[in-house]
Amino acid sequence: MLKVAQGHEIWVLPEGSHAHEGSEARCRVFYGHAGRPDGLADRNRLSAWVVAPGGERLSLPVEPGDNTFHLLRFAPDREGFWPVTVENDTGPVVITKDGFYRRGTRKDYADAREAGYYYQYTKAYVQVGHFCSGCGEVVHPPEIVYLGHDLELVVSPSAYQVGDELVLEARYRGRLLPGAEVRATWSLREEEDWALVRKTDDGGRVKFAFSHPGHWLFYVRYADETLGKEGEYDKRVYSATSSFYGVR
Repeated sequence: MLKVAQGHEIWVLPEGSHAHEGSEARCRVFYGHAGRPDGLADRNRLSAWVVAPGGERLSLPVEPGDNTFHLLRFAPDREGFWPVTVENDTGPVVITKDGFYRRGTRKDYADAREAGYYYQYTKAYVQVGHFCSGCGEVVHPPEIVYLGHDLELVVSPSAYQVGDELVLEARYRGRLLPGAEVRATWSLREEEDWALVRKTDDGGRVKFAFSHPGHWLFYVRYADETLGKEGEYDKRVYSATSSFYGVR
């Protein structure tokens, strides 16, 4: 849990390229860094939900998986893109005077170097049904594109392929976020850490090309010092990830 202060994040990934109407869809919730699992997030601090193509929001239980992931399950009742999202309310973490990471606030560690409240978001789209990739652009209802997270990477869902370009929009509390560092990597990359780092433009947007096959993961982080709580923590630190299954 304390590794969130050092850059660990959560991400959610469907178990397959698509699901079917009336059948169970499954997603895995991972915790680690740059797409490489490292332990498990505290399940008691996770909440999950899915949005139907019509905008209905449904809560999902976070179930045990194995030693590398937690599990989400739902049965979609119609075709379309279903955004699945998970929130991780990590809570306050301090860096002590000696440089150690500890759960707690300045009430517990008055001489801490730094104290922050950490909160994480992740989302992925489950494709229900088969889609024709060459049949032109699909118009998606706004309820499944922007989910209203405090920090969010807003994308248009699609069955992306290698060579396609992805436009991401970084939003903080609904406001476009210019100059934010967005990081990216893919699952078949041998090197650890993030492969690509780019900043959003004045409109809060950034472009990446799906240059390699594999599962892709995008990440952004933002610290808001105006939301510090006197005597407890200096800032609220948000992170958001967005993942794409099996780009080919």
